[in-house]
Amino acid sequence: GADDNGSGTVGIMTLAKAFMATGEQPEKTLVFCAWTGEEKGLLGSRYFSDHPYNDSKILMNLNYDMISRDNTNDTMGNMCTMNYTRAYGIFEELAAKNVSEYGLNLDIRFRPSDRPGGGSDHASFSRKDIPVIYFEAGFPPQYHQPDDHTELVNWEKMTNIIKIGYLNIWDLATTEWGPAEED
Repeated sequence: GADDNGSGTVGIMTLAKAFMATGEQPEKTLVFCAWTGEEKGLLGSRYFSDHPYNDSKILMNLNYDMISRDNTNDTMGNMCTMNYTRAYGIFEELAAKNVSEYGLNLDIRFRPSDRPGGGSDHASFSRKDIPVIYFEAGFPPQYHQPDDHTELVNWEKMTNIIKIGYLNIWDLATTEWGPAEED
């Protein structure tokens, strides 16, 4: 499917290319991954979260799943959802700042959760208490249907979701951050 989840795979590949194009190395190591087996129980992401790259500590996970289409009520073609680990309010702060600063045409619905779950690959990391950011654009009528084709992609929205992911990750990879202090 072009949207589920060709769009997320293209998003991750585009992020990798953009980070390489900067010619700069961020302070933190970035690992770009695409998994298979999501529909069969998050098989790929579960394996990776149980066996991290080079046995390193995973600081966070950014997940793109279905980032190229619109819900039927998205008349402006710019709505998306950002689910994230509630203790990391910096994720929402960065997204709001970057949307404004870079003039991205995105109407983000922020959905903080103590432990974001669901059927997408971020859940494999969340269940291990690894903070997550999970972007999705909508559930169009072609969800899980054979007519999920590229001619239905909202390219501007998909590009803006990729841009906000890049900007957020760049900020997180080049600064110190952590969970918010509780009052």
